[in-house]
Amino acid sequence: MKSFLKNIFLFILMNILLLCCVVIIPYYIINKKSNFVINKKYKIIVFGHSHPECAFNDSLIQNFKNLSHSAEPYFYTYQKIKMVIAQNRRIETVLIEFSNNQIDEKMNDWTWGYKYMSNMFPQYEPFMDRPDIDLLIKNNSKDFLNCVSISTRQNLFRVITSNYNFSGSIGSYLKIEGSDTGSLKQASKTSLDNKASLDSNDKKGYNLSMMNIEYLRKIINYCKHEHKKVLLVRSPQHKDFEFRKNEKIFYQIKNNYFSDVDLLDFNNFPLKDDEFADYGHLNYKGAFKFSNYFNSILKSGILSTRNKQLFIDTSIIALKKKTLLTPLTVAFKGN
Repeated sequence: MKSFLKNIFLFILMNILLLCCVVIIPYYIINKKSNFVINKKYKIIVFGHSHPECAFNDSLIQNFKNLSHSAEPYFYTYQKIKMVIAQNRRIETVLIEFSNNQIDEKMNDWTWGYKYMSNMFPQYEPFMDRPDIDLLIKNNSKDFLNCVSISTRQNLFRVITSNYNFSGSIGSYLKIEGSDTGSLKQASKTSLDNKASLDSNDKKGYNLSMMNIEYLRKIINYCKHEHKKVLLVRSPQHKDFEFRKNEKIFYQIKNNYFSDVDLLDFNNFPLKDDEFADYGHLNYKGAFKFSNYFNSILKSGILSTRNKQLFIDTSIIALKKKTLLTPLTVAFKGN
């Protein structure tokens, strides 16, 4: 009997050790050998979800790289930024998209809901700290175990194939060809239908994602610790975008939590309906117009200007009047 129990114990122990080797060893190998290196010419990087992913055509912006990724909450952006900055010391400025839907409670589902976690967790699991792991376990332990299984398979495949290059899968500019006019009209109708409920939510208390807000703070703190200039940016959104109804709360969050960081707000950048893919995203025509404009204000010295939003607002007025942007440089040098 003792011999039988001993054999059972050894069998269980060996399986536990084997499991640990399969899960943990690839984790450490990938963490050590991972490659997040980008071209040395890039000095300014933008991170965020699909809004900047579709707005910043980095082929039109000098020394600029778009590393945004669709449906990426700040929890996963934080893991990515740690690796990108650590391996690309020449980066000088980090732009973080901060738009209306990123304070909404739906960002919680983007972080630990199975649909999103099963996609993002395997990519960034080797770079997470223990508090990050604990957060996912606490909020969705059942699906977390399934995601660990997915991550383990992907990690093993990376090690077996010696594929440690992440640079091509961490985000880029996304070109969208068309504009779904029918979708825009339906979204407009939905906005009107939901107005009463949204107004009611304002009275009762808007549901925030404090987790997403906290991880944006962690991103900012990390960038500052690494001596990088960090700025928030809001890409253009259609005037009928549903989440613009939380504008008052959006600015309250900005002022309460991120008062030490400038916001480059392009929310009202002038675009036509056919330059939007939908109410939250630009298509390639909108991205072409916005990216050329953004490149021009970078060349005009907006990053070294004290009152950056005044610079933006004045340049947009000039753009609407179809005047040249370059004279603005002289006007704002003293600010």
